[in-house]
Amino acid sequence: MSNYLSVIYPEDSGNTYPEKFCKYISDRFFNAPMPDAKILDVGVGKGIQLYYFCKHINAKGYGIDLYPDENCIFETKICDFESEKLPYESDTFDFIFSKSVCEHIRNTSNFFDEIHRVLKPGGIFVCMTPDWISQMKNFYDDFTHVQPYTVKSLRNCMKVHNFDVKCAEYFYQLPFTWKYPFMKLFPFIISFLPDFFKWKTSDMSNTNDRKLIRFSKEKMILAVGVK
Repeated sequence: MSNYLSVIYPEDSGNTYPEKFCKYISDRFFNAPMPDAKILDVGVGKGIQLYYFCKHINAKGYGIDLYPDENCIFETKICDFESEKLPYESDTFDFIFSKSVCEHIRNTSNFFDEIHRVLKPGGIFVCMTPDWISQMKNFYDDFTHVQPYTVKSLRNCMKVHNFDVKCAEYFYQLPFTWKYPFMKLFPFIISFLPDFFKWKTSDMSNTNDRKLIRFSKEKMILAVGVK
């Protein structure tokens, strides 16, 4: 499925969200002075987020994916997270990031155990996945989704796989809520609008979404664990 990213996540030129997002995550979780730090992006895709993480925390970036994007700006290793070991030595990475990947994995034990194995003691794992409660109506719009999560289930999954879970929470993909947490009230109110308000046209394509409405209704889960 070499064209998966272009179909599910079409290019949005001029989008400043990735850098804002990576800065927020870096400042909140990864912002620790550490010489020769290494960060692994599990499900690296086009490498955009990994690029900004490396920029903000001055780390060396590594990418891994089942179907590497041909335009990825990093050298990416290929791995089937369902059944294969990650192609790295144990205790290799200071930081591991994975967004919108674990919901594609049936064999959760292999996925989380392998991430735990290659993370250094004291290393930080940030995992993000769609929130089943707010996205159950559209969860299977991505035909490769197989495993839904709630905040409680993701927290418990990481605990079972030996992570010290520091937080597991809902996450709005709306930058103004990161800077001013009290403004989460606005997307909460907006979330009660009917679903058809999310889209500008009837085909419901990602290129025709109204981001404020869509991401007020479709929350993510953010969980952070330490080895």
